[in-house]
Amino acid sequence: MNRLQTFRLLSGYFLYECGRAMYFVLITWFLFQWTNDALYTGLFVSFGFLPGLFSNLVFGVIVDRYNRKLLAIIAGGTSILFLIVLFGAFLLNWIYPWVMIGTHMILQTAGSLFRPSLQALVAEVFRKEALPRIFSLSGSSTIGGSLVGAGIGGLLSGWLAVETSLMVVIGLYAGAWISISLLSYEPQPRTAASTSSSFWKELKEGFVYLKNHRMLYGLFVMMMLGQLTFHTTLGFLSVYTSGYLQQSSTIYGLLDATFSVGGITAGLLGTWWWMKCKNHLAIWSLLTMALGLFVMGVTNQTLLAFIGVVCVGVGTSLVRALLQSVQQMATEKEFHGRMSSFRMLCNQASVVITGPIFGYFAASYGANYVFLFMLVPVLLGIVWAFLQSRNPLFIEITKQKTA
Repeated sequence: MNRLQTFRLLSGYFLYECGRAMYFVLITWFLFQWTNDALYTGLFVSFGFLPGLFSNLVFGVIVDRYNRKLLAIIAGGTSILFLIVLFGAFLLNWIYPWVMIGTHMILQTAGSLFRPSLQALVAEVFRKEALPRIFSLSGSSTIGGSLVGAGIGGLLSGWLAVETSLMVVIGLYAGAWISISLLSYEPQPRTAASTSSSFWKELKEGFVYLKNHRMLYGLFVMMMLGQLTFHTTLGFLSVYTSGYLQQSSTIYGLLDATFSVGGITAGLLGTWWWMKCKNHLAIWSLLTMALGLFVMGVTNQTLLAFIGVVCVGVGTSLVRALLQSVQQMATEKEFHGRMSSFRMLCNQASVVITGPIFGYFAASYGANYVFLFMLVPVLLGIVWAFLQSRNPLFIEITKQKTA
């Protein structure tokens, strides 16, 4: 692997996720403390993904048609621009719950373009046999950024004004934008058919490809559960910490950082987990998630909550990183963008649907019930993972050695 390329990629992932985690900790804590209503938190999480239900289908085709590095740069620049707008709103005291929710919707939409662009770019820049290792390292870098961003965000939310902290967030996003801009990339020529066909024809081809590769259905379901658990945990951790554990923003930041520690651990163990578990890797990952959700749901002891958060962090990160590697290895390169966007469409639809429901549960019964409720689909997902583990192509891919 090219070390300089890897360093630039991992730096971009780290800085982007550090800024995103810090922003999320600051805004969700401020929103709940200001409104004292968990329903707003649910709407914040849910509405953030609402535009993605429409944009992902478009972005998938765009990623497969155009320069993937340029698209990632455009998406990153859009995020920086609207973070500056949010900073100005706080500075001028023009801030309202729906201003924060609206800005978050735009940031999430930009992320819906940034992530598949970068994932598809990685699949072109690095060798196929190196992808499991690259995605594991990327996962570690991403979670490492989340660890640092969440920890610092928790501290800054108690020490500094929100607008001052947002300046740091903008700086981190700018650093990620520069790192991705420095990646060396020669766009691979598209086939004549792909460059001359219409947008709608390519979109249809994506659905046909998905229909003909049924193993992707199972991967999308399991990764959806990983993403749903990931975003639900992050979204309601502020409500859980303040309303259920009765702890401060510092503990919230540490819990969020601990969640990232679980993710780093998963990233470091990713290759070993792949080789050890093989076609059962999804089963054990989902079981780890289920254990963490159960612990968080039944205890109000802060120490046990940390243990539960670690388990959820490990499980969700293994599901997201390793099954994403399986997906990329099972997908032809010209369809990487569309399949990534279809996956994100499933992920975001689940969050949009469940966000307000979880917000209602948290407001009416307590935030711990959100995690107990999440246990139900995760346990069903374990059954699905068992069936998926018997798929011949899944067995063939997961028994391969990783670089």
